Amino acid sequence: MSETVAVLGPGRIGRQIALTFALGGCRVLLVDLKARSVADSELVLADARREIARDLTLMAEEQVIAEADVAPALARIEERVGLGDLAACAFVQEALPESVDLKRATFKRLSDVISSDAIVASTSSTISPSHLADAVTKPERFLVAHWLNPAHIIPLVEVVPGQLTAPAIVERTLRLLERLGKTPVRCADSPGFIGPRIQVLLMNEAVRLVEEGVATPGCDHQGDVAAGDDRDEGQRNVVPARQARQDERPVHEEIDHGPVEIGRDDHRADSRSRLSCRSNARIFAVSNVSRRSPE
Repeated sequence: MSETVAVLGPGRIGRQIALTFALGGCRVLLVDLKARSVADSELVLADARREIARDLTLMAEEQVIAEADVAPALARIEERVGLGDLAACAFVQEALPESVDLKRATFKRLSDVISSDAIVASTSSTISPSHLADAVTKPERFLVAHWLNPAHIIPLVEVVPGQLTAPAIVERTLRLLERLGKTPVRCADSPGFIGPRIQVLLMNEAVRLVEEGVATPGCDHQGDVAAGDDRDEGQRNVVPARQARQDERPVHEEIDHGPVEIGRDDHRADSRSRLSCRSNARIFAVSNVSRRSPE
């Protein structure tokens, strides 16, 4: 695979997506679009490269990939500040914060710098493609490709076409993701899609377990991070959920349907799931009900 792809946003999920495309043989442009100084952007992008290099090394240590694949994958990733010319990109994956206005403004700018046949995908887990598609020139090439965190480990990617998405675009996206080793599933446009809706049910039940005194909200494994420490997007979802219960409001009304994975490492875990637990210290069990057996 020698396609060029762009990943808009060097945050945690964007870094992981860039890593995945690079491992799949793509040339990757990792783009920082946030309004900040060039020096600050360069620092963020340098940090993204360090994290990607760390994760690649860990994947090699866990024999998920060959050690010989680490350096070539890292070499395929090029950092950029600002959109610039993305005409060479066949696929553009937006990985920006969950803001309709921000995403729409980005897509309007993007249309001027990409080729007319490039696929444009949003990684949103909460925003319907119908709320974004008309911001893209030729909306028939737009869809949602929702990667779960950690994106370089979790196989599932939810592919959500909008009302105007061309069937050929859906098929191209599914085939691309399959070539990356992912398990893409086509999903209808429904709030929360598939994974986040199930995750909300799990999180609601975790909150109830804490409230009933069945479990505590922290982690008991050495090296795990308790909720509230170095919180990522998933962990920030837990606090408003608890507050919602305290305020006697339905929990699901307060939870941001963002990506949350509960890591498990038991006797059935393969190297990929063990890596998921080790490589992302922010994966946590909100109800302290994760199980661990000696490897």
